[in-house]
Amino acid sequence: MKSIIKQRDLLLSCVLENAAKTPKWELDSTWEKENLSHIESSDILQGVPASAGVVEGEVFIVRGSEDFGKFIPQSILIAQSTNPAWTPLFYNAKAVVTQSGGSLSHGAVTAREMKIPAVMAVPNVLQILKNGDRIRVNGNNGKVEILTR
Repeated sequence: MKSIIKQRDLLLSCVLENAAKTPKWELDSTWEKENLSHIESSDILQGVPASAGVVEGEVFIVRGSEDFGKFIPQSILIAQSTNPAWTPLFYNAKAVVTQSGGSLSHGAVTAREMKIPAVMAVPNVLQILKNGDRIRVNGNNGKVEILTR
């Protein structure tokens, strides 16, 4: 019995030690100022090219299904990621840019099927871009250029 208690105490001490090393996952405005200020000064963002083509247009950020009805046709769809429920938005989007995903993600495959440019895995794109910003999406090389804010 003493060995079980000793093992438990050892495990608990390891857990507590590692908990102190765990990064803060809750991002606040302080984090954004400290970590995004250098990024926001750049007008070119880099991601993974996922569907060929180059277009310019206005940004429309979709954070969830509550934004589907507000999506403005011929806008550039910006999202964390997409799934099959998002497919109807692709019919009205000029291009797709996501903060996560890769060349085999839902957004990439669907964009190729719809023959619209797509760039995936653009770091911090949801924090950098705002609705109405004008951008150029280059699905050939994975660049997203901010034209006007």
